[in-house]
Amino acid sequence: MRKLFFILISVALAGCSVFPALQKGKYIGVRNLIDSKKYDEAKIMIEGMVEDEYLAGWPRTWFYRGLLAQTAYRDGIATNDQRKTGLYPDQLYVVFSSFGKMLELDPSERTKNKLKPRYIMLANDFQQLGKRHFNNDEHEKALRAFEHALVIIEKPFMEMDPDTNLIYNAGLAAYGSEDWKKTITYLSMLQDYNYSPNVAHLLYHARLEKGDDTAAKMKLQKGIRKYDEKEALVLLLADFYVQKQQTDSALLVLDSAIAHDPANASYHYTKGLIKQQQGNYIEAILAYFEAVRHDPDHLITYINIATCYYNIGAEIEEESRRLTDSEMVRQKRKESEAALESAVLWLDKVYERQPEEQALLMKMYQLYTMLRIPDKARSIERAIY
Repeated sequence: MRKLFFILISVALAGCSVFPALQKGKYIGVRNLIDSKKYDEAKIMIEGMVEDEYLAGWPRTWFYRGLLAQTAYRDGIATNDQRKTGLYPDQLYVVFSSFGKMLELDPSERTKNKLKPRYIMLANDFQQLGKRHFNNDEHEKALRAFEHALVIIEKPFMEMDPDTNLIYNAGLAAYGSEDWKKTITYLSMLQDYNYSPNVAHLLYHARLEKGDDTAAKMKLQKGIRKYDEKEALVLLLADFYVQKQQTDSALLVLDSAIAHDPANASYHYTKGLIKQQQGNYIEAILAYFEAVRHDPDHLITYINIATCYYNIGAEIEEESRRLTDSEMVRQKRKESEAALESAVLWLDKVYERQPEEQALLMKMYQLYTMLRIPDKARSIERAIY
């Protein structure tokens, strides 16, 4: 009985040692195929192992599947070979899921250390993939790639600092996808990093799209307080108030900005636009004068000044028609003529520059026509048509 028992144990031990040896040989075979760039053959072999219920329970099986997909992908990118990058559909995601399965089966420190350099490469590849999708206006695909890169970087064992550029790219892709919830989630993560005024800009629009006007306004106000380069945010906030028919608030925003940056022509110009829209032409002209002083090449400002003078002249002319005192009528007509002459003066400043922009030419044509200066109107008409 003792002899029989010994034989049975020996047979059992032999069985246990033979199968792992065969298993090890398969892994070596896959690795050799990968190293020799025989990716199709390696895929047939590793997929057979994945379909084997027993071998699919071994972490190493999933490691080699991920290794194959990653190696072929990077080789394909380097050599511009789509057969290699297309070894699997959505190849990088096969790498991601394979390494994830390995971690699930064996979450040991040894496995984490083994995967760490592979994950760094994978995160980089996802970022590059996301950029390619984004440049092709495939925003949903870009977002998916960037999010997978973020998942990798945020794994605790990776011990990596937040990648603000990656978070920003994810926010941009979410914005392009009109996924306002994710846009707000990702870009809000950058608020504490003082990343860029554009973060506040995009968050403002995302909040508006979600119908939260109050939160949108607060994003701009916070951005204006936080960033030195705040011009775009100031102008957005002023426009927000104008759209809400709160022009006094818009002017307060601009006056505050002018107090901090009096040489900024855009602030004075925008203030002029609001005053002009209100019909306060004199105040609009004064604001435009400041804009011209700081930016003498912004020709639309000259045209707006000319328009304001024309409107002043037209209003005075209309007022004179209601008067019965001939002396008062003459006085008003002189004032009207002076305003119209000023309109011509400022319009001629643009005419002398011979602009080519169609929008400017059209405005000049309309003004010269209304001012009854036909020769210049015809000259501009020829330039337009």
